Parts: sequence; structure tokens; C-alpha cells
Amino acid sequence: MDYKIIGVVAFFIILVSIQYTMNKILVELREIKKILMNIEIKDLLK
Repeated sequence: MDYKIIGVVAFFIILVSIQYTMNKILVELREIKKILMNIEIKDLLK
């Protein structure tokens, strides 16, 4: 019984860490996109 509880808790910890990591990646990608869009706009204005 205790092993099932430990397994479920470990599974949820892994899921939360994966979700947190994916969220950080998405935030970074949005920032990169914003920077690239700014560079593209500057190039178009030249």
C-alpha cells in the first residue's frame, strides 16, 4: 500500500516538473520570437 502512494506521489512530482519545464521553454520561445520580430522590423525600416 505504501509503495502505491509513493509511486503516485513520485509520478505527480515528475508531471509537475515536466509542466514547469515546458512552461519555461514556452516563455523563452515567446521572448525569442519578440526579439526576432523587433530585428525584422528594424531591418525593414532600413
